[in-house]
Amino acid sequence: MGIKALVRNVKKEGLTKTVRKGCERRRREREVRDLMRELKEIASRCPLPAEKAEVTSEMVLEFQKGIFSMMDFIEEKEAWGIAKAYDYFQLRFDDYLKAAAFSDEDDPAQDLVFREALASRETPAYMRRLKTDFIKKRIPAAYRDACSQPVGAKAVFVQPREGLNQSFKYMFNWLEKKGPYEPLLCELHRGDVPFSLYFRNAEEMARQAATAKVVFFHESNNLFGYVDVRDDSRVVQLWHGCGVFKKIGLDTAGMPGYKSEKSYRVYPEYNCYSCVTIASPELSWVFEQFMGISKESGIIKPLGVSRTDEFFDPAYIDRCYEKLYERIPEAREKKVILYAPTYRGVGRNRVAPNELDIPAMAEKLADTHVLLIKQHQTAKECPPVPEPYDQSFAWDVTRGWGMDINELMTVADVCVSDYSSLVFEYSIFERPMAFFVYDLEEYIDDRGLYYDFDEITPGPLCYTTDELIDYIQSIERDGFDSSEVAAFRQRFMSSCDGHSTERILEYIEKGE
Repeated sequence: MGIKALVRNVKKEGLTKTVRKGCERRRREREVRDLMRELKEIASRCPLPAEKAEVTSEMVLEFQKGIFSMMDFIEEKEAWGIAKAYDYFQLRFDDYLKAAAFSDEDDPAQDLVFREALASRETPAYMRRLKTDFIKKRIPAAYRDACSQPVGAKAVFVQPREGLNQSFKYMFNWLEKKGPYEPLLCELHRGDVPFSLYFRNAEEMARQAATAKVVFFHESNNLFGYVDVRDDSRVVQLWHGCGVFKKIGLDTAGMPGYKSEKSYRVYPEYNCYSCVTIASPELSWVFEQFMGISKESGIIKPLGVSRTDEFFDPAYIDRCYEKLYERIPEAREKKVILYAPTYRGVGRNRVAPNELDIPAMAEKLADTHVLLIKQHQTAKECPPVPEPYDQSFAWDVTRGWGMDINELMTVADVCVSDYSSLVFEYSIFERPMAFFVYDLEEYIDDRGLYYDFDEITPGPLCYTTDELIDYIQSIERDGFDSSEVAAFRQRFMSSCDGHSTERILEYIEKGE
């Protein structure tokens, strides 16, 4: 501190306070120097290797320990001057991660041990800093730097987790067989790998996206919130549902268990799209509202939903039935009830509902029907099917049965759901559906809906299993009038006619 500043402080706060502040400043400066010395010692013990030299997991974790110590220091002490040092050592850490064999397919057990050790040391302070650095700086920079290369005939599919998502499959397979773009699946492995690796996967994805004609997303994301998308490329949101009952996105901001309004402002999720494809003009206002996209922008486009095209393919339908009979021979002579509810709870506390009385259904319907249960994919645990009904009347096909939700809808004679959007696409078949809504009032109070549920649902609202059984028996007894479902389909799914994928690709090609 200079003489003039010292004099001003003495006049303003007195000599005692000024001396105390000076001592505190020097103490903190010593702490910063000590921490920097420790980090440099760690770096000297973990020299960057020569080309093709090996970096061990122990070296990576040792270096990581120093980075996290610095992060904790920044968070607790608000030390000045150390943030730039953190950035420097974080970049050094990147080099170790790139060089380390942390994805050694020959030794998956060692790979798992390394990932668990990495994740166990990621403190909340570090993860917050990592999120800010990558979303606001590094991902936009990676995209911007890669824009020096020309756009190629490539389509990047951004999968936050692992595998080819149901919303991507039809479009991906179409491009693989027919073009005009070469599809590339970028799996980010969110939730399966430490934050340190997830965001680096996202950074690499941004480099690939920068040279793609089109980038596809299927759910909201904040990774492109600060990316300046180049003019000769498109970012298309295919979305994972055809319609929307329950409030989502910005309409849930600030609700208990959901993101805050500030979070959406700091990490935007809906500002990067060139186009959001939807199933019908009727739904435009819903998507505009929960995404905060103006009607005048023309971004929300009723081009149809790509993944519904396969419902119009007779060969696909035949394959679905072949799969069903191969896995569940009992279904060949009986009708199929598909129970596909949405989850309950929020965030990591999502659970599968367990209110359906399977023994009661078996008693009345087992002679003529089988029950297939497909819980929401994000529900952590599924309630077991009680004995002796498991795989005699009811099958839990949520995981491990090799049939996705599109295939299950295709073979279902009756669909029982609740507030899930899958009933929108199921309406394409114009078959019976019922809504098992034992918690309707509670659900509306907690979450909120976009429409009057009783007014728009093309099937009965069943509050008990007995009501559901009565409805299914009435179909068998009296037949089914499809006019109500047909009207629902015309209102909410009018753009889904088997040619949605062609229209979406035509939009991308024209760039309008």
